[in-house]
Amino acid sequence: MGFYQVGIAANTTDSPLTDVGRNPDKVINLAYSDNIGPISIEGNFCGANHCYKEDYTKKIKTATCDWFSFTADGKPLDNNRLIACKEIQINVVNTIYNPLLPTYGADGKTVISLDSVLCLEKVEYRVAGGSISVNTEHTYVQRDPVKVTTYYGMQSMAKGDEIYFPGGSTPDFVKKQAGINNPKSAYPELSSWIQRDSAGSWYEACWMNPSYELGKRALITEDDNMAFTSGTKVYHRLINGQVAKKGTINKWSGCYTWFTPLIDNDRLLCYEMKYNGGNYLFIQTKKAVSSVFDLPAGYTNHVYSVWHTDKTQSVTTHSGKAPIKLVSKDPGTTILKIEN
Repeated sequence: MGFYQVGIAANTTDSPLTDVGRNPDKVINLAYSDNIGPISIEGNFCGANHCYKEDYTKKIKTATCDWFSFTADGKPLDNNRLIACKEIQINVVNTIYNPLLPTYGADGKTVISLDSVLCLEKVEYRVAGGSISVNTEHTYVQRDPVKVTTYYGMQSMAKGDEIYFPGGSTPDFVKKQAGINNPKSAYPELSSWIQRDSAGSWYEACWMNPSYELGKRALITEDDNMAFTSGTKVYHRLINGQVAKKGTINKWSGCYTWFTPLIDNDRLLCYEMKYNGGNYLFIQTKKAVSSVFDLPAGYTNHVYSVWHTDKTQSVTTHSGKAPIKLVSKDPGTTILKIEN
């Protein structure tokens, strides 16, 4: 189970819209493939939206959804209740099957199903304020070791015309096209990309927590891409060639957010993200910067703590408050946590 459509609906009131069945005014992310990616076992993708051997005529399942739950502000959401809340939490447990051990029919040649369990997948989605936090865990239970040839994890199919990799190969927004690469050897701290339409009417950020488990990128090589474009999709890359044994556990955490930027100029991009219950201010520099910058009204009285800085970045505040001074030797990312 994953999200497949994100859209914008106009609302000029102070209350949330209650027509949950309405179509969005504009669709900005439509995943006819997947947002939360599959696992490739020796070249065979399993999980997410993938059928066995990519044969969509037979449609042999590579995974099943075993259980899910919805809560709104910590309370179970069921019986078609409609309530206003600050956060929706969705927990999902999936079984992913081993594509190397198919079940054959009576002729001993025709694959009819996958039944041998490869791993259990647990996914937590936290939806709040235009953001979807994703926390994912895979526990391998198969008898024999398998080689995970590829695992992307976090992907995006946003309908953006332009893309920007902060601290990566694009110093600012460029035309979105296939083949934009960001090798680990050149951009080891890259943790996100941002897409937008050419009019700047919407933005989408896809951020991988770089200090948590697979987000540290220890399981990819120096030649691998931290993130890249292919076709109409954009990918993080988390695993290349890991041997997963029974009991191996892989985890990652990240966030998708759709936003109107607080600042977007030739020096930096600044926006707010809600991640795992906290509010964060992302400041992503496009060039070397050494200056104090002003935050918009509504952000000047908050107390901030420095949550993350790339090695090229440093930031200071006045007793945790604005004004904020940022020094950036090279393009990169600074994240401030909004404490109150």
